[in-house]
Amino acid sequence: MTWYEPEPERVGRLHVQIFIPSVDRAGHVISEGQSYWVEECLSLMGTLFGGATAFPPARGVWRDDESEDLIYDNTVIVFSYVSEDDLTGESGHKLREFLMRLGRETNQGEVGIFVDGEYRGFQHFEV
Repeated sequence: MTWYEPEPERVGRLHVQIFIPSVDRAGHVISEGQSYWVEECLSLMGTLFGGATAFPPARGVWRDDESEDLIYDNTVIVFSYVSEDDLTGESGHKLREFLMRLGRETNQGEVGIFVDGEYRGFQHFEV
């Protein structure tokens, strides 16, 4: 017998993180407020993956490659543990839609997602 007997109903092996900024690419506070986007992300990841957790803001910096400016930010990281199947099909499409919307509507230079050791930064927010 192992510590997890009986078998768990859900097993997530991939660590997924989405970074929610507090400011736009010019350093201005996001008009809807960061908490709006944190709640949107939690709702999406909770629906798609069965749960998510938001870490308190952490101080960070991002370099805008166009202007060479450093943009300081109090980023919230929302994360979940998911299965590979959770990132395919409709769930993967909805996750990408959220990232594109976050980038467009908050005037970001880049939005990022971290999946199991790999960071992916998107700078073009097509519909």
